[in-house]
Amino acid sequence: MRTLSRGALAVVLSVTGLGMPVLASAALNRAQLEDLEHHLWQVRTDYHMYTVMEGNDTYRVALNDAAQQTAEALGELRADNETEAEQALVSGLAEQWQRMTIDQALPSPDGVQADGDPTRLDRLPAAMAADINAFEGASVGDYDDVHALISDLQHLTSSYVAIIAAREEQDGPAQDRAAFEQAVPAFSQQLEAVQRAHASDGNLNRTLEQAALKWGFIQSSMLKFGEQAVPFLVYRYTSQMTESLQQAVELANSEVAKPTIGPPQ
Repeated sequence: MRTLSRGALAVVLSVTGLGMPVLASAALNRAQLEDLEHHLWQVRTDYHMYTVMEGNDTYRVALNDAAQQTAEALGELRADNETEAEQALVSGLAEQWQRMTIDQALPSPDGVQADGDPTRLDRLPAAMAADINAFEGASVGDYDDVHALISDLQHLTSSYVAIIAAREEQDGPAQDRAAFEQAVPAFSQQLEAVQRAHASDGNLNRTLEQAALKWGFIQSSMLKFGEQAVPFLVYRYTSQMTESLQQAVELANSEVAKPTIGPPQ
């Protein structure tokens, strides 16, 4: 199984923000939790893309970036949690992430294999996502469904690439292809529901329409495996969808946050 060097995952081993004191300020919101879940699935995606693309350095860099974003998102949660339930959630998530950083099976630059388990990069996101989705105390916002759409899209992408990687690695973790094949049409329904919910939201609606077009192009590709698998295509299109949706939500939030200005005198 192709593995990363210690230097390749230096960012993973640096858990940014987890040593910060817990501050009682704003409560956690659902968008924050969905964003963290998105970053976790991105870690899984890039971990398997590095294998599938035969050690292409693009995905080593992407994995480092995803791990950095995950650590930063955890740091923000530690700064924003307020209630005991929120503190328990964030502490549990931070502990899981930190355990993964301690137990790595990464070869040193001279090729000597280290002790540990590199497949935590595959298993950990699912465990943390389960805790995130089970938490019911987060405050809600107008665009939580879009944040959830983004994280679910990344989950699908990571699962697709993981299934392909498992076929290439005899010692890799087993993947649930049947569950994945059911999740693909379910995502189509989810996307349609989000489109209906934001039909009057201007730029966000247009962005969702563009995302739907891209999804229509790759949906059938996500059910192709073996010699017909197209992981690079799926990775590229879902990355484009994610980036455009994130920008649209950021713009929508900035429009909502604008101060009300009276008519000119």
